[in-house]
Amino acid sequence: MASIPLYNPIQVSRLVSETREILFAGDHVRLSGQLDLPTTPAPRDGYPLLFILPHASSISRDDFDEYAATALRTGFAVFRWDKRGTGRSGSGGRGSSTQDAINAYETALLHEEINRRQAIILAVGAGTGMLGNAYGLFARLQRPAGALLIANQLSPEEILAIDTEIHILMSQEDWNAPEVYGSAAAIAHRQTYSYGAGFTLVSDCSRFLMTEYADGTSLLHEDARRVIAAWLRR
Repeated sequence: MASIPLYNPIQVSRLVSETREILFAGDHVRLSGQLDLPTTPAPRDGYPLLFILPHASSISRDDFDEYAATALRTGFAVFRWDKRGTGRSGSGGRGSSTQDAINAYETALLHEEINRRQAIILAVGAGTGMLGNAYGLFARLQRPAGALLIANQLSPEEILAIDTEIHILMSQEDWNAPEVYGSAAAIAHRQTYSYGAGFTLVSDCSRFLMTEYADGTSLLHEDARRVIAAWLRR
């Protein structure tokens, strides 16, 4: 018998009061993204922001619907975008994908409905490596209030580049050892910074924390959803 989802999936569109399609300049390429604003009234200082850094195999910003829905439920605005050569973005051999991501982050922070001081970066897979390698460039624009690292690829030494509160979520099915890139990385961060880095190991899901059902539905694992929502509300 197929597993039964633990919650009724809600379409992202039902959680969004406004979706803005946004074209912006990457590094020698035109990129396409979107800003989703939640249905909840905006706080006086603006919505907190979840900015998504995609994984290497992402083919569209739609890959992150489940993460976006979780954030929207907690009152976060969400900015996500198509990498060069995917979705509705342009392609080209010139330019840096890291600079593309920096430009995307800057674009997300420009909107007047956003509280830029409450920006959280959710990095997935190779996006975690990019965040670690270029953290200073992101922080120069706006130091993130926190970072969620899904399928983390930063070693205990490399993760120290991220000078903000973090939480790592990994699957037992990850290509990298969770005891190193999850537990040991969180311990190293806690020993260096006072933010209190956390780590969650999720069972029975893909490395990106998704659960596949017999009807073809792919949902964010309920344990991961609860942890992410609680951490965003903290």
